[in-house]
Amino acid sequence: GRLMKVGKHTAFMINFISDFVNGELERYFFDLDYSAYVIEHFPHMELENNKFAERFAYTVDRAYERGTDLGLSDEEFRVEISNALDEWLGRKKPDIF
Repeated sequence: GRLMKVGKHTAFMINFISDFVNGELERYFFDLDYSAYVIEHFPHMELENNKFAERFAYTVDRAYERGTDLGLSDEEFRVEISNALDEWLGRKKPDIF
């Protein structure tokens, strides 16, 4: 499906997270930049599309926090972030636990 029109800060985060999910970015570098990028871009994301930014917080950001807290392996962590990205972008229905 066609991706909705997103602002440049939102697009930046989608690209950054996609690079990690696609294996183009090591977890070490993803971890290094993730929090700083959220702090930098999230306020702008809220202005660009508040609902979409809110959904980021409940999908990708929650998966990031949880994966970090649980000490997931790189592979498990990548899968979690990948699922969260799909959910954020509306590419799949969330799993019901």
